Amino acid sequence: MPISPWQPFNPDGGDFYLFFARRFRYVVEDPEHTWRRVWIPTVIACPMCEADTGLRLAYKSGTDAVVEAACPVGHTWVEPRVDVSQWMAYCRFRSGRQEAHWLWLIEAGFGEEPPPPVDYVKELRSTAIEVAKYGRRKAKAKLRREVRQAKKQVGKRVRNEAMRPVAALLRTAWTMQAGGAEPVKTSRRRPAEPKPPASAYRKAYGIQTPKKGPKCLVCEDSGRITAPGISVPCVECAGPAAAALAAAERRAERARRGNGERLPGK
Repeated sequence: MPISPWQPFNPDGGDFYLFFARRFRYVVEDPEHTWRRVWIPTVIACPMCEADTGLRLAYKSGTDAVVEAACPVGHTWVEPRVDVSQWMAYCRFRSGRQEAHWLWLIEAGFGEEPPPPVDYVKELRSTAIEVAKYGRRKAKAKLRREVRQAKKQVGKRVRNEAMRPVAALLRTAWTMQAGGAEPVKTSRRRPAEPKPPASAYRKAYGIQTPKKGPKCLVCEDSGRITAPGISVPCVECAGPAAAALAAAERRAERARRGNGERLPGK
């Protein structure tokens, strides 16, 4: 019976089909040990092409009497060395069913070979090498980018210096064609217009100039605090006479300066 690669794997339904990427081993009893049973795992290979990897083994309950095998090339043959009961137990184990009385078969080496052990030192070494190569590539790319940018800037300056005489010649020709008048250099940005003072806005809208209030809110620049039956001098300000005297001193000082400048802080 040809084994189809799409044959289903269903141990509960009687379809015992498995594909093995690594080598498959069956077990035989060692005849040299007579006092205890010792099993020897033996590798199965194709009798025509001797391929021992990529094999497919199949057995269907009720229709097949023995296990059949097929190699990747397409050769098929009957494999009587694989015991049917052991093959069915191994398939049930692969499907996730743990049967305690068949664990000896797995321990004896029946089934697909385990994957090779992982050399963590080698893996770490190769990973470190790859990371170092990645870092070197990034550093070289950054250096090349910086060199290209510097060369671009230098080339731009060289071209500008080389084209400066040509620009002057074109400017002279344009001036001669325009009648000897130099081109007027205009600014791209419009000059800022001066902002009118607040008095212009008051005049435009007919608003009267606000009057200045008293400097001393306690006595209202009178120098005394008065009330019905009370008249005491204000302690918050020097009074109108002192204020007038201080103003006169400031005016005299400005007159002595002769430039009309105000005293600092006045």
